[in-house]
Amino acid sequence: MIANSTTHRTLFVLIVLVSSFCCGSAFAGDWVTLFDGKSLDGWKPSRDNTQFALSEGVIVGTSSSQTQFLQTVESYGDFELELEVKLHDTDLNSGIQIRTQLTRTGDNGKVRASVHGPQVDIGRSPGRSGHIFNQGNGAWITPKEDLIRNEAMVNGHWNKLRVLAKGPRIQTWINGKQVGDVTDSEAYAKYPSGVIALQVHGVKKSPEKARHVSFRSIRVRRLEKK
Repeated sequence: MIANSTTHRTLFVLIVLVSSFCCGSAFAGDWVTLFDGKSLDGWKPSRDNTQFALSEGVIVGTSSSQTQFLQTVESYGDFELELEVKLHDTDLNSGIQIRTQLTRTGDNGKVRASVHGPQVDIGRSPGRSGHIFNQGNGAWITPKEDLIRNEAMVNGHWNKLRVLAKGPRIQTWINGKQVGDVTDSEAYAKYPSGVIALQVHGVKKSPEKARHVSFRSIRVRRLEKK
């Protein structure tokens, strides 16, 4: 009886292990703070610019005539991201880049700086905040039929954003309400991993008037396959 019991337990463990492997399930790593309110360690600007600065414990992005980004030093593939964001001006657009690439190779073979990849849109309410834009490629990853304007963002206040990226599927929540749920194998094949970046969109109308967007409480945890 003891031998049979041991055999049964061994078989059970093997079945569980094989099932986990076959299903490709994921487990979450520890949460890592990307911004502690004290420094911009682990971040760098996409250009040599001063459009992002640390002020009173938050990251403040200030508009200019060009779109600017503040990106992580590390790259991320499958992950869960949480942060808080506040648009101080309703005529300013922002966004969170994920799995983003920083260069392109032209037809002439030359490599140039270019931020391109999936972006979680952030804008005034009602708007398209939480939907997924293909930054640098001029199109939405969110299908047209799902690109519905919403009021998830609260203008002029701190808003909680959550992003879950697993394989070709990207899900977003704003203030606890799910907004986006997109599965795009083509986009995933092109952008399986990359940096996370904060965006302050360029302003063409009255660029001399500075607009601001703030970020805080940024943390991430990687999702790895078992």
